[in-house]
Amino acid sequence: MNNEVILQSLNYDIKITGNISTTVATMVFKNNSSRILEGRITFPLPENVSVSGYALDINGKLRNAVPVEKARAKEVFESIEKRRVDPGILEKVEGNNFRTRIYPVLANGERTVQITYNQELKKSGNNLEYFLPLDYKASIPFFSLKTTVFENSTMPQLEERPDGSFDFKKNGNVWVAEIKKSNYKTTENLRINLPQNNEENSVLMQKASGDQFYFLANIPVTASSISKKIPQTIGIIWDNSLSGLKRDHEKEFELLDEYFKVAKNINVKLSLLSNEFEESKSFKITNGNWTELKTFLKTLTYDGGTDFGEIKSLNVEEYFLFSDGLSTFGDLNLTLRKPVYTIISSPKSNFSQMKFISLKTGGELLNINQNSPPQEVKKLLFQNLKFLGITPGSNLSEVYPQLPQTVNNNLVLTGISNQGKTSITLLFGFGNQVSQEKVITINAENQSTKDWDISKFWAQKKISELELFGEKNKEDIQELGKQFGIATNSTSLIVLENVQDYARYEIFPPAELRAEYDQIIKGNRDQRDARMTNLMEKAELMTEDLKKWSNTDFKSPKKYPKPLGRQNQAPSVNNSEVHNELSGQVQGVQIRGNNSEERTQDIQEVVTVRGISSASNKSRSDDEVSNDKSAEKENIAKGKITTIDVKSDQEYMKFFDKLNSAESIYTQYLVQRKNYIQTPTFYFDVANLLFQQNNRKLGLKVLSSIADLDLENEELYKLLVYKLKEQNINDKQVWIAKKIMEWRPMDPQSYRDYALALEDEGKPQEALNNLYKILNRSYTQELANRDNGIEETIIMELNELISRNGNKLDLSKINPKLITDLPVNIRVVLNWNKDNTDIDLWVTDPNGEKCMYSNKKTALGGRLSDDFTGGFGPEQFLLKKAIKGKYKIETNFYGENQVTLSGPTAILAEIYLNYATGKQERKLVIFQNQKKSKEGNGDGVLIGEFEF
Repeated sequence: MNNEVILQSLNYDIKITGNISTTVATMVFKNNSSRILEGRITFPLPENVSVSGYALDINGKLRNAVPVEKARAKEVFESIEKRRVDPGILEKVEGNNFRTRIYPVLANGERTVQITYNQELKKSGNNLEYFLPLDYKASIPFFSLKTTVFENSTMPQLEERPDGSFDFKKNGNVWVAEIKKSNYKTTENLRINLPQNNEENSVLMQKASGDQFYFLANIPVTASSISKKIPQTIGIIWDNSLSGLKRDHEKEFELLDEYFKVAKNINVKLSLLSNEFEESKSFKITNGNWTELKTFLKTLTYDGGTDFGEIKSLNVEEYFLFSDGLSTFGDLNLTLRKPVYTIISSPKSNFSQMKFISLKTGGELLNINQNSPPQEVKKLLFQNLKFLGITPGSNLSEVYPQLPQTVNNNLVLTGISNQGKTSITLLFGFGNQVSQEKVITINAENQSTKDWDISKFWAQKKISELELFGEKNKEDIQELGKQFGIATNSTSLIVLENVQDYARYEIFPPAELRAEYDQIIKGNRDQRDARMTNLMEKAELMTEDLKKWSNTDFKSPKKYPKPLGRQNQAPSVNNSEVHNELSGQVQGVQIRGNNSEERTQDIQEVVTVRGISSASNKSRSDDEVSNDKSAEKENIAKGKITTIDVKSDQEYMKFFDKLNSAESIYTQYLVQRKNYIQTPTFYFDVANLLFQQNNRKLGLKVLSSIADLDLENEELYKLLVYKLKEQNINDKQVWIAKKIMEWRPMDPQSYRDYALALEDEGKPQEALNNLYKILNRSYTQELANRDNGIEETIIMELNELISRNGNKLDLSKINPKLITDLPVNIRVVLNWNKDNTDIDLWVTDPNGEKCMYSNKKTALGGRLSDDFTGGFGPEQFLLKKAIKGKYKIETNFYGENQVTLSGPTAILAEIYLNYATGKQERKLVIFQNQKKSKEGNGDGVLIGEFEF
């Protein structure tokens, strides 16, 4: 959430019956600014819990969301957002964290969203336990919380409460606790213990189609354990990345204290995990005294991103991994062959990843955020009783859990029965050996319910197991999410304003709109989204245009001396207009008003292009490549590139002015960081200082911290891509760019960034394939309009790859009409990391003529690609043959229609000398800028020069 759109009001309404609960959170967003903005908030949910209901206020009334495939939901949301219409979306991001985005929140206006989720209560001792994480850092102007417990004879006990006045009072057969607060800042979670006096099974059943029933059974189980050999040496892997600051270290220390009390004498090998893996120190614990280790852990520095791919094996018998499981800077590469006990103490965690690690290695997951350390430590000290499955029966199907799990006092079992009454035999044991059985009976006659949707509990349980192997089970997860209306890694929940948009994007609407939706569909009204699919045709036309331009002999017009002293001279004529007139072209008039950010678009003729010749299904021959190289040599100019280091003007830079060593810069960075902990620019600027000191290790550590600031944030990750490209850290550049592409497959820029990263990594075929995908994909009309003209940049990059890599490439799937030689002396490309942003590229030649959006073709033959006024760019300048003199490169931050506020826009300028000639030179300029420049008046940001 940014500082201008705030969470104005938060209301929780919790209902509990037996061992199940439903939580409804109603949030009101307020826009305190004078412009239209987007509201966005990310929040965690407990382990194995997903959002199953989402609603947004439309015309003063809450409208329920419908499930849609995740990438499609984001594409539709952002397409509609560009039309300034009301969409809302809820998506599951990394781990068990969820994000809602709503638009628009009008200037000084409010919007309301409602989120619902169902939860099974775990048993702890003789109590069922309800847990609600309240992880809100900023104070909330209006906060209320109401909890209702039905049919419980004993008063619920509050182990944690958000406020001292929150307590239960009895009202008939119902217990109610309620608070209402103003300007409230949460300091505690809500944890309710519900005493259970009976040892009977609790079963709820729900009738389904085909004479089948969903069932949910809460089964008391006497927890038991057998002794386990305490290892002589354990390895502690301690995540000290930036996000590690958010973990509950006191609970982690309490767990270790409980463990060492029993283990007493043991050796510990400590390793630290951030963006790198560091084998730190060994400790000897004697008689349970671990003071030296504890003191060391308390003085650790937390910094850097998190890369689970860096974890390495140690010579130990068991591992304890303390982390939130969020690997923000690399994929998990599990090489550990001894049991790993994964320990979570933070509400914002990736439970699936941590559970996967423990499951694959024979360890256990310890959730000390939700459960007490004295309870969870038993998993480290004993072999505990496990549920191993059920005996096969023809009456049952899809029973979960299917994977073995430790039993703590109770087991929650859910599945589908094809009979109203049947028996289930449960299997328990230690390791993989069954040592006991328990039989339960389910009976729809006296266990049916109409008040609870048991099918959603079943679907949620199944999804949580499938997500342990998420990539493998992606399609199954998606189908379950869509059928049962649950937000998953593959499915989001979306609300649209009007029924026409549901029909246009072929999204089945909520119940109240279905009649009108059916009428639109049955009436054969063509309201479906007409996706833009002719980018290949546009690319063919653009290739012909570039070839024609490349073959044109542009000559510098002769200059004559200017006469002195004459008044009322005729107005001078722009050289490029004269040239265009002589070439038989008519230059259009472009007008840009003082208060408008709209620009005229080039009119482009669209023609029908025939299919690809079969002759294209081959790689280029050596002769062809040789001829190309000969042609390239003809266009190699002697020149040099000078880039400008654009200095940061941020206030904190004064603390680093007089520091001249990497160590002193890093020390000062740690001192100042507490004041800028959530400011991406701070990490970017300090990393830049460290790289300038040639300290790559510290520079990368600070830079990678940006990845830990937020979950699935493409703006932050694009910023990382730019800096990693500059520093030639190409493996990480590829990984980060690929993540962006996974999050945003609707953007051509995602594929382009990934392709160029692959080229830097030395993988030209993969780079070519991903560049080419841009031309074969379809786009919504809104996103196609945003990126109109991007094919000009793609054609240049496609042909540069081909000219540089010759017969190493398989071109059989590449349209031959796109392949041509386009060597140029000068190429400049401008990229930026934010949508809805307008950055201008200006290049001024030695004759003083400025190539810019209003003068896209110069007399010397310079050409500028289409002006991108509302997307990520890129903008490209080309000049085939450079004349002697200096060429000035500037950027102009014209403006933004940003609907989120995430700091200054990051700009990457790629500056090439002799591009696609075989002798090309590249320099990069990366900086963050938000200062607007006046239109064309020479006050842009100077970023570099060419000199020939």
